[in-house]
Amino acid sequence: MSEFVVAPRRPRQQALFPELLSHSRRRRAKRLAEAVEARRVLHLCYGGIWRVVHPHALGRTGRGRLGLLAWQTAGVIRGVGNEGEGWRLFHVASIEKVQFLHATFVPRPRASGRGWTAAIVAPAAEVPPRDEFLAEVAIAPMAA
Repeated sequence: MSEFVVAPRRPRQQALFPELLSHSRRRRAKRLAEAVEARRVLHLCYGGIWRVVHPHALGRTGRGRLGLLAWQTAGVIRGVGNEGEGWRLFHVASIEKVQFLHATFVPRPRASGRGWTAAIVAPAAEVPPRDEFLAEVAIAPMAA
């Protein structure tokens, strides 16, 4: 008489971002992380409004959502006539469209020894601190 042994189920690996259930959202998160690491300027539609942003960090927020922390350089902040630049936290699930521009940016300054924001508790991608970035640029040999 043969006996069957049932292998125990391996526990499912929990995703860092549980809200990313669809393939398209996972793909968008991966591309946004690439933009953060490459310091690529983005043109994104959020809340029906196009904005130009410099993405600095992508990660899980305290509420478990995936957030993109970016310095907005153009676009409306809160309603028409209230334009300006500054830090914004975008929920990735609410970003309607993204265009990756060819331009890159120098990281904004941040407080030493601290993350970009307390809102992102688990960063998955972030740009280096400004001082580190500028030191690398100053040391890098110039291309002829």
